[in-house]
Amino acid sequence: MPENKNSLPDELRNEMEKTKEQYLMSPTERRRKLIRWAIRQMLTALLYFFFWDAHPWVPWSLWIVAPLAILSLLSIVGYNWFLERKLRNTGAKIDELEEKMKELKDSKEE
Repeated sequence: MPENKNSLPDELRNEMEKTKEQYLMSPTERRRKLIRWAIRQMLTALLYFFFWDAHPWVPWSLWIVAPLAILSLLSIVGYNWFLERKLRNTGAKIDELEEKMKELKDSKEE
């Protein structure tokens, strides 16, 4: 049985590289997102300043808005780290798969 030039681990590694190129955020893109986030938060603070006494629910809405703002900031800052960690773990599992495939192939040859 002829062996494929691209084995399964190689194909998986190629997919990981494509994913890295496609989904990792560049520094300029991250800076743009951080600027947009800062502008949104300034506008939110301005609206809170003007409408604080207008309605009784406005101060209570801060309990929802503040955690969402923090979560949004963490997603912008931590996105690349999270994706790289997942890809690193996946790469380790691909290495394990390759080892097991070699062991299986060696045991068949014996």
